[in-house]
Amino acid sequence: MSFQRFDISPNPAGGSKRPHLSVFRFASFQSSRRPSQAPPAYSPDDVLATKKQLHAKVIHWLRVAVAFITFLVSIVIIACSATALRTYTNTRFNAEWILPLWPSTVDLRPTHALLACGVIVAATSIFYLVVAIAPTPLRSNRPLNLIFTILAFLSLFMTIFTTVFANTIDSHLSDSTQAGSLASWTCKWQGFGPVAPGRFTEICTTSTAALNLVILMIVIESLSVLLAGWGWWVEAKIKREAREGKGEVMHV
Repeated sequence: MSFQRFDISPNPAGGSKRPHLSVFRFASFQSSRRPSQAPPAYSPDDVLATKKQLHAKVIHWLRVAVAFITFLVSIVIIACSATALRTYTNTRFNAEWILPLWPSTVDLRPTHALLACGVIVAATSIFYLVVAIAPTPLRSNRPLNLIFTILAFLSLFMTIFTTVFANTIDSHLSDSTQAGSLASWTCKWQGFGPVAPGRFTEICTTSTAALNLVILMIVIESLSVLLAGWGWWVEAKIKREAREGKGEVMHV
């Protein structure tokens, strides 16, 4: 800060004496009054924390979307399987037909397997949605990774087992005239239209739709397994970068 002094002396020609005044010019006082403030520097921990938060948010909402889609598909599987069973029960002892519509042995295991698969997958999807969205102690990266991984492998196993089990029984009974499943027996009338007895076309359609949706669930659950692996990979990568960043800070 610099000062400049100017003296104002009395008028030499005479007149009243004026008091001596000293005028100071504050040239740099205004600018030097505010100290310079540099923006705070970001540490490696801050950068890693931001990256971790971004990746965790993306993975979180992708998992929620997959779980919600899985829940919707499983509800449709349950509806199709339950409709086929109800229609079979209503037409099994129908007095409208003189001859029995169904064989002496009807294997309901494929339909029961489809129904059970839909119920289990729907329950696992609801459980994950509640844990992932509701404010619970499990709503953190590692517990959610573990829960999603377990549920994804469980659902994938259920869908693969149900598909193989149902297809095996339907294929084995497709040519039989004494026994059959709901799908194998009713789909023999496929293409006859209104001639098909006892709403066989409806049972064939709903049973086939349930099985095709379970096959679609295999694809969805495979994506869930890949998404679970991505979550563990991101977590391991962030931890490795955190250790490397701390090591670099200690060597500085």
